[in-house]
Amino acid sequence: MRVAIIGGGPAGVACAVLLKRYGINATIYEKNEIGGLIRNAWRVENFPPVGFVSGKEFVNRLKWYVDEYGIDVVKDEILHVNDYEVVGRNERYACDVVVIATGTSPRRIVTLEGPNTFYEYASLPDNIKTVVIYGGGDVAIDYAIHAKEDGIEPIVLVRGDRLKAVDRLVKYAKQRDITIHLNEAIAFVEQKSGFLYLHTHNASYTANALLLAIGRVGNKPEIETKSMKTYEIGDVAHPELRQSSIAIGDGIRCAMEIIMDVNK
Repeated sequence: MRVAIIGGGPAGVACAVLLKRYGINATIYEKNEIGGLIRNAWRVENFPPVGFVSGKEFVNRLKWYVDEYGIDVVKDEILHVNDYEVVGRNERYACDVVVIATGTSPRRIVTLEGPNTFYEYASLPDNIKTVVIYGGGDVAIDYAIHAKEDGIEPIVLVRGDRLKAVDRLVKYAKQRDITIHLNEAIAFVEQKSGFLYLHTHNASYTANALLLAIGRVGNKPEIETKSMKTYEIGDVAHPELRQSSIAIGDGIRCAMEIIMDVNK
């Protein structure tokens, strides 16, 4: 059986590893690198047996599993899923089952985009000194803490009148004296000489970069299948949950369903 797993984040890797343990080979198709968005995290705390680990360390563990189990990884962006094949930017790949673990894409604000605007912490340039982070959820506050720990001064601007991040992250941010401004919707941005000038209706802020973290939506390729079995797992299946622990459980559950189907 040829299993194509689209996406090399926690869900895709967990599915591939369990399939390999039961003697079923799977190929992971990943456009970037193994690990997915979790590489951006300052800290991962939702795996009680594992303890606290950084996003970078978590990704290294996923890569270790991929290497240890000899899982095939193809670097390509899969654009379409047809019956018994997936179609990437580079070529077509035959398969019998497809597991879609493509995660999410950021909610974009095109009017604020420019050369110094980013949607992931890992995309920030080296040697910047200040960053404005736009958003008030878990990801935004995690990014702010990550920046502070890396020696970058963060300023968090929140469109609404409250933070949506979990209390523990807010506590960590307060312990680090991270500046957070509520009711500060960005009206427009000027980019000059390597600096950003961000203007709200209340004030103006200067930074080297703008990091947008205002939410994410499900992201998956075009699917046109009539007879081939497909599964959706992880954040692409549950964009409102977005927990890496759930994603891994989803990947394991999916693998077990494929294994039971093979053994019928």
